[in-house]
Amino acid sequence: MAEAFGIAAGAAGIAAAFTACVDCFEYVQFGRHFGRDYQTDLLALNCSRIRLTHWGQAVDILNNPKLGRPDATAPEIRTVKDTLCQILVLFADSAKISQQYRLNATASEDLSVLSSDKMDSAIITLSNKMRELAIKRQKSSNILRISQWALYRRSEFKSLVEGISSLIDSIEKIFPAPQAQLTLVRQEAAQLHDRRALELVETTAEGVDGLLQNAARKVLNGHRYLNVSIKGKAQAGDAFSSDWHGKAAGASHTYDGVIVDNDGKALIGNKYGGKDFWDD
Repeated sequence: MAEAFGIAAGAAGIAAAFTACVDCFEYVQFGRHFGRDYQTDLLALNCSRIRLTHWGQAVDILNNPKLGRPDATAPEIRTVKDTLCQILVLFADSAKISQQYRLNATASEDLSVLSSDKMDSAIITLSNKMRELAIKRQKSSNILRISQWALYRRSEFKSLVEGISSLIDSIEKIFPAPQAQLTLVRQEAAQLHDRRALELVETTAEGVDGLLQNAARKVLNGHRYLNVSIKGKAQAGDAFSSDWHGKAAGASHTYDGVIVDNDGKALIGNKYGGKDFWDD
């Protein structure tokens, strides 16, 4: 029940329900049966969390009770809150299954959990980055008073992630904000510092966060500019605001047949900081 996770369905506001959902990802651990799959499964769980927070930021869930839509109805808001509470139910059910598994385990069964000590350093760095991005989109963290629990069967993990993805699909249909979400995922994909991290995101986001997967793929593949004619001012490809601080990685861009007139000016691919192209 959501109530078991500190959220009373009738009393808590939608922002609190959202924050509790994001918080719950912190409490999931993995039993040793996962082996090396643990690393990619952890990233897939992080992708689910990031997707939820992208939507939350896109609709300004922490500050806007109408979720960015002035004409939003009370039943629609209630449906979103109920859906967030249902995500909490999925986590609560997962914790209950874990507890039952431990109670029924034989004395010889290894119930220890995997830690990050032996993880691939690239995966640790990426996982920490995704966690940092998710936490900064919460009003507060660690609002729940629950203990960590471990998943011991991969089927339970897949069921949890698929269930969360399905519920996020539902709230995105009621309060869609695709352009704002796309802007966020593109900015964050561009912040990943190396090709390995981008490849990991592209792989683990499959079936979990299509926007994030496509953004990582585009950064990996770079841009192709073929037979482009520019007569005035034009900007295509990457561009970030002048307050950009960070790195960006990806494949090289390809240019073939780009023509700029004498009075023309073009920015084609990449620009992260400094003077804005359009300021001249």
